[in-house]
Amino acid sequence: MFGIYLDRSSEISVTAQLCSQIRQKIEKGELVKGTRLPSTRKLAQEFGIARNVAIDAYEQLIAEGYLIGRTGSGTFVAEGIIAMASDMHGEAEPADMAGQQHRSDPPDQEGIIHFLTGTPDLRSFPRKVWAKYLKNAAEDSPGVLYDYGDIRGEEELRSEISVYLHRTRGMRCSAGQIMIVSGSSEGLALIAKALRPDYSSIYLENPTIEITQHIFRQTEYRITPVEVDESGMKLHEIAHFQDGHLMLLTPSHHFPSGSILSIQRRQHAVRLAEKADSYIIEDDYDGDFRLKGVPIPPLYTLNPDRVIYVGTFSKTLAPGLRIGFLVLPRRLVSRFASVKEELNIRSPSIPQIALARFIRDGRLDRHIHKMKTIYRNRRNVLIEAVKRHFGDRAVIRGDEAGMHVLVEFPQGPFDVDWQRSIAYGVKIHCVEEYSLVKGSHSHQILLGYGNIREEEIETGIERLSRFVHDWKLRN
Repeated sequence: MFGIYLDRSSEISVTAQLCSQIRQKIEKGELVKGTRLPSTRKLAQEFGIARNVAIDAYEQLIAEGYLIGRTGSGTFVAEGIIAMASDMHGEAEPADMAGQQHRSDPPDQEGIIHFLTGTPDLRSFPRKVWAKYLKNAAEDSPGVLYDYGDIRGEEELRSEISVYLHRTRGMRCSAGQIMIVSGSSEGLALIAKALRPDYSSIYLENPTIEITQHIFRQTEYRITPVEVDESGMKLHEIAHFQDGHLMLLTPSHHFPSGSILSIQRRQHAVRLAEKADSYIIEDDYDGDFRLKGVPIPPLYTLNPDRVIYVGTFSKTLAPGLRIGFLVLPRRLVSRFASVKEELNIRSPSIPQIALARFIRDGRLDRHIHKMKTIYRNRRNVLIEAVKRHFGDRAVIRGDEAGMHVLVEFPQGPFDVDWQRSIAYGVKIHCVEEYSLVKGSHSHQILLGYGNIREEEIETGIERLSRFVHDWKLRN
């Protein structure tokens, strides 16, 4: 069917194989817009797979914008996807193939329930296992690791990341393209510094993370905010890149809205960058934690020569590890290495070796699988609590991935001082805090569930409900 072949012996799941091959056939123009795909029942019968697998694959591709579902009619290839040449960008050499920081809040007062965003479950971090990996790395590693080391980071870790990205994201990059940094914030700062001679402006999603705004302002970039809707940044508002512009996107899970950048807009973004001889910075701050379907394929896969990919282990494992990475277009590697050397930005070698072995031994995969189950359960508890206390007065958005949801109150209250909820024993953040253009998001709040217990969620939402009720009475 459509020339699709499923390898049952592959480490890649059948769902991921189906998604990948259908995606490729659409991108290559073999499946054109309006093409009706087989029903999930027929697809399951054809390949001898469970129907749920077929349903998951279709739902994943609908979420990415490749397919559209029409009730009573079936599933079709979406419009607006540009067919690309299969050899447009080449592949990495076979020999080489093997966070974002949100808000940093002070400790809460005792008894305050904080729906903090951007922080994983620190209680579930495998401390004892990680300590053993650190100990073994320190004892087994050659003496050279106690020297300054490669400015790009330890090759053992860069090689493992290369393999991991290929296996989990479909990215083809060599270890030589990967640069280790102390978290994604440092990575963004390095990008801003390294590209500043040639670029002086940047398109940012509005709203966006405060630290991102700060980094580019500090490096004297002119910021052009672009609004975000349910399909990501409104790229149709950009006719062409203005001279000297970069673009930063969180296409797999926009913070704070949770929207996914559609394939049509992804392709449009890449075309804009190609025409302007510019770059897109892709911040994949929590791409491992897609709670419905498989991780969204990175923008990087559309054109590795025009996308700088930013990854971090801060959300996957723990912020305290201070390990992130960049995947660079080949032409930029030497420039970034020179700037990193000039700034003397280095990451400790021993934790890098420990993490490389942690990944190689499958520990990272097991931890992610465990945490997805935990986060999915917490998300469900949170959604049920919001529905129970607010009913149809609240709309929940961005619940398919990550560690937070956006809750919108379409009918108000508006102009709420959400900071005052602390008096009710609950602390939350308003989307307005992250907005580059103020005045449009005061009725939207963020509820993080990464580092909060399930039993605290119900209590916290009940307190939030009382705060909103009392605010409306007083105002």
